Amino acid sequence: MARSPTQTFRLAAAGLIILGSVGSVAAAPKPDAPPAPAALIDPAALDAFNRMSSYVAALPAFEFRTTYAFDVVARNGQTITVDGTGHHLAKRPDKLAVEVENDLFTRRYVYDGKTLVVVSAGEPYYAQVAAQPTIRDTLARAAAEYALEIPGADLFDFGTPHSAANHVSSAFVVGAAEVDGIAAEHLAFRSETRDWEVWIRAGDKPVPLKFTLIDRTQPAHPRTTVTFAWTDRSDIADTDFTFVPTGEQKRIDLQRIGGTQGGQ
Repeated sequence: MARSPTQTFRLAAAGLIILGSVGSVAAAPKPDAPPAPAALIDPAALDAFNRMSSYVAALPAFEFRTTYAFDVVARNGQTITVDGTGHHLAKRPDKLAVEVENDLFTRRYVYDGKTLVVVSAGEPYYAQVAAQPTIRDTLARAAAEYALEIPGADLFDFGTPHSAANHVSSAFVVGAAEVDGIAAEHLAFRSETRDWEVWIRAGDKPVPLKFTLIDRTQPAHPRTTVTFAWTDRSDIADTDFTFVPTGEQKRIDLQRIGGTQGGQ
C-alpha cells in the first residue's frame, strides 16, 4: 500500500545498503545522504486509538450490533468466507450478554456477575462455569482455561495493559473515511503476527465503527472484518443478563484445557 510507512522504511533501508556499497569504492562520488526513514509508529495513530480506548472504557453500559465476515482455511488450503451477525449488551463491571449467528453456528453467552453460560439455540444442553468479578477477567479466564473466545472480548482490554495497541511494531493514520455514512478516522497497525485496522467515529463519541484483522501466521493470511452499529444506552436492566434454561435443557461442564472438567 502506497501510504504504508513500513514500505517506506524498507525502501529507505534498501537505498542505504546500495549507497553503502557504492561508497566503498574509492573512485565513486559520494552521494547526498538519503532522507531519514519514516517513523514506524506514528504517535498520532496511537493517540487516536488511546482516545477511543479511554472513551469506551469509561462507558458504564453500552449496546451494539455487528455484521462480520471471517475466513476459514479449508484442508486443501482454499479460503472460505463465513458471514454473520452479533448483538452485545454490556453493563460494567459485571454484566455481559452476547449473541452471535453465522453460517456455522448460533451461540449465546450470558455473564451475570456470578456465572458464565454458553448455550446454542435449539440444543438440549448448556454449559455453565463460575465467573470472575469483572467482564474483562471473566473473558480472560474463559479464553485461558477453556479456549473459549467470546466475540468482542478485545473491547474490554481497552484502557488496560492488555490493549492491542501496547504491542504494535507499526502504526499510522491512513486518513479520513466513512463507515455506513458516518465520518471516521482510519488507522492501521501491525504486530508480530497480525495486521489490523480500525475505523473510529469522528467527533466526541469516538467508538470503533469497523475492525479488520489479518492473521500472518497462516500462509493464506485469513481476514476477519467486523462492522459496529452502536446504540446509546444507560437503561439496560439486570434482567437482560439472565439465563433460564428450558425444561429440556440440561447442564453440561466445559472441558478445561488439560482435560479437567469445569463448573460452578
